Amino acid sequence: MSSWSSFSQTYVNPENLKIAEQQVDAFMGMFNRIMTACRDKCIPNHYHEPDLNKGEQKCIDRCTAKYMSIQMIMGERMKHMSPLAEPIDNNNNKDSFTPDPL
Repeated sequence: MSSWSSFSQTYVNPENLKIAEQQVDAFMGMFNRIMTACRDKCIPNHYHEPDLNKGEQKCIDRCTAKYMSIQMIMGERMKHMSPLAEPIDNNNNKDSFTPDPL
């Protein structure tokens, strides 16, 4: 009996693999856009020291946080605009506040 028999290749659904590749591509694209935008905004073209100073670090932290928050907002809006989105029932929305009648 071979010791490799328990580690044989398992079947990978090609559709799942394709989805995973798309997710990695989307993540890397977003990462590269964040890096480019925040680097151009926060780090000068001519380096004076090998490490980031405190101001540059804070700028990058804020830039990244703003970029991510905008991406989340846009993702939520696009999800609601999708033709596959569930219709919103305004009469039975538990998230909205409606005062009780007196």
